[in-house]
Amino acid sequence: MHPRTFVFITLLALCHPLLSGQILTNAVPPATQPVQASTSQPNDDSLPDDPGEELLPTAKPEPLSASGVPLTIHAQSQSSEGDTRTLAGNVVINYRDYVIRADKIVYHQSTSELDADGHLEVAGGPEDVYIEASRGEMRLDMHTARFYDVNGSVGVRRAGVAVVYSTTNPFLFSGRVLLETGEGKYRIIDGTMTNCRLPRPDWQLISRAIKMENGEASTANTFFKIFGVPIFYLPYLRHPVNETGRESGILIPVVSNGSSIRGYTFGEQVYVVLNRSMDMVIGSEYFSKRGFAPNGDFRYKGPGLDHLQVRWNALLDRGIAATPPATGLVNQGGVDISAMGREDFTPNTRLAGNVEYLSSYVYRLVFDDNYSQAVNSEVLSTLGLTHNHDGFVASGYFGRLQTFASTAPGNEARILHLPSLRFDSLDRPLGSSPIYWGLNASLGHLSRAEPDFHAHNVGRTEVYPHVSLPLVFDGWSIVPGAALGETFYSGSETPDLTGANGGTPTASHDPLNRIDGEASLDLRPPALERDFGLAKWNRVLRHVIEPELTYRFVGGIGPKAQNVLLVDTSDIATNTSEVGFSLTQRFYMKPLHPVQCSPVEAAEGRCGHQAREWASWRIAQEFFADPNFGRAIIPNRRNVFDSTLDLSGVAFLTSARNVSPVISRLRFEAIDNLRVEWDMDYDPRLGHIGADNLYAGYSWGRTTVGLGHAMLNAVDEQGSAATTIQSQQLQPFLQIGKPSTVGFNLAAAGGYDFVHGALQYGGVQAVYNWGCCGVMVGYRRFELGNLNNTGRDETEWLYGVTLANFGTVGDIRHSNTIFRDPNLPPLY
Repeated sequence: MHPRTFVFITLLALCHPLLSGQILTNAVPPATQPVQASTSQPNDDSLPDDPGEELLPTAKPEPLSASGVPLTIHAQSQSSEGDTRTLAGNVVINYRDYVIRADKIVYHQSTSELDADGHLEVAGGPEDVYIEASRGEMRLDMHTARFYDVNGSVGVRRAGVAVVYSTTNPFLFSGRVLLETGEGKYRIIDGTMTNCRLPRPDWQLISRAIKMENGEASTANTFFKIFGVPIFYLPYLRHPVNETGRESGILIPVVSNGSSIRGYTFGEQVYVVLNRSMDMVIGSEYFSKRGFAPNGDFRYKGPGLDHLQVRWNALLDRGIAATPPATGLVNQGGVDISAMGREDFTPNTRLAGNVEYLSSYVYRLVFDDNYSQAVNSEVLSTLGLTHNHDGFVASGYFGRLQTFASTAPGNEARILHLPSLRFDSLDRPLGSSPIYWGLNASLGHLSRAEPDFHAHNVGRTEVYPHVSLPLVFDGWSIVPGAALGETFYSGSETPDLTGANGGTPTASHDPLNRIDGEASLDLRPPALERDFGLAKWNRVLRHVIEPELTYRFVGGIGPKAQNVLLVDTSDIATNTSEVGFSLTQRFYMKPLHPVQCSPVEAAEGRCGHQAREWASWRIAQEFFADPNFGRAIIPNRRNVFDSTLDLSGVAFLTSARNVSPVISRLRFEAIDNLRVEWDMDYDPRLGHIGADNLYAGYSWGRTTVGLGHAMLNAVDEQGSAATTIQSQQLQPFLQIGKPSTVGFNLAAAGGYDFVHGALQYGGVQAVYNWGCCGVMVGYRRFELGNLNNTGRDETEWLYGVTLANFGTVGDIRHSNTIFRDPNLPPLY
């Protein structure tokens, strides 16, 4: 559910009256206080002669009451007259799963009525109710009662001084009178409710009458008081008290001082509970400078991993004035709809997908609250049906990739798989021989469209059988392999080799059949290792060197590779004859004299005698015996083949060459809570670094600080000529605590672009929480270019007030918070 809960309807969200039971201990009365024997309880001579009987009378079950439910009575003194029993001194009555305590109780056995006076306590029931009152009357068989001068709670168990919350939404209340009209049905007269601990709660709801029944609490004409000061008048409130904690209603309105792009923001949403498994939110916001922005969210949670979540956002933009000399209004509105779900039909058959539709990249760039999403120019949609059995996998796949080259309308590429059918088998032994075999096959209907190029209704059929022979002996691992691949295309393309068409190929209806034979060899010698004793630090350092050599040959494709319609990685196969090597060094640390660890440490993997990888460093490079890749290279263009993509994701091939860049992958975790990852590609032919990425982070206590640095000098393509795209960004981040932690918490993040010399993004958010309230303030700054009003130059001031188990009033939401989402992997 959306974290905001409408003040006029669901301010009671934190007041979740789930009542549940707790049996409290009974104190032994003083030894000097005599015990009066009850005339209705004859002595039982069969009981042992226990001197403790003089201090505490023996509890005996009463005969069945009128309701047919037995009860047990403890008291220091008891007397009876007819069916009326008078109990005094630390009286305790156990009835069903309720415990009733008082200084004095008069109990009428025939009607199950009782009058209690002095320190009355009632605890128990299926919803953990706890009531303290000065006095009260109860009828046990009908679950009716009247209590006076009441303080109590729902969903809170007490055992001495210990307090345990049995629900995520505990409900605490007080009142002049509390009426019980049936089990789980209460009415508070002249009372208050809160989630904060009494007697000095941070906030309270004050009302003449509060009713709780049928799984919900409701009240009218209520005042909301914070720190003793009434600030809101609420004509009506309703909140669920069942286990789901969900109730349809209007949410807290959004009121924001806005931003330099949106202006002031006013919004409202309606939350609808469809059933136990589905709910949805529908609403809209109004930007004073731009117009209405409808939004919504649908959620479904089924058995197991089944789920579906749909989110939509839109802007009906009335436009912004164009930058001179252009005139008129520029419309930056759009629609962004995303859906993610999974359905398991059987343990071996499932449907899963992630689908998104974005009508305008400008809309995302200007109005998306998340920085990473705002700068992402790709929209990927996938939907697949998969069935696996005994290592054989059959699947159907629908896919759509939309990538925007710029903010100019129509400057985009679209690739469609409508659909693709696949059959794959896991490698398995060929009979009783040591040979392993596998098969991959697919049948697809493809389309690709971009400016000045359109290829529709292209069929592709692919078959790829392969075999391998794993050999392992004396630490050596040798895996030779062979494969035969055939791919048929119902259409093709003709490359623009001269640049007459600006480098854009021409679609052709001529079919193309690509057949290739492959051979490979993977050789891994025995790993070299040596231990170094570090007695001063009680550690053993193990250094391991893992070399690997590979050879791969592909033949039969030749210059046909230039005519293959490029849709995905299946289409970038070329002739090759290449040798690759890699050298991986690993460093492990282990105590020289291990100490015994506790079972908890062993279960969590924190035993002191366990080895830990201290650091690793991998260096790899490939040598191409066929520098032209079977004449597949188009000179002075960006060429991406599977031989190069297997090594690095950074494009580097613009002409014939024999050596690839050297890649370096370093991981360092020698110090607890410190992690460093450094990836670098160095091109010895061009004499420069193609990519240099560094991510480092360190945590201590509640604080995490880190730094990300990314530099790129990759091959780009402008028209018919290869160029170099340069990028260098620095992204520091800091987080102290969490947004829900008591006390002061802080988060800050940013992104600086050295190429453009601008702070593309910067944000800071401070939170202070105490008791059951919190205050948040934040600042965000976007500068993503502002060419002809198609970029983003925005400043935001954010605020929020949080009530525990209730919601947040303000404009700080999950989408624009600076704090890191704990469900996501760490940044470093």
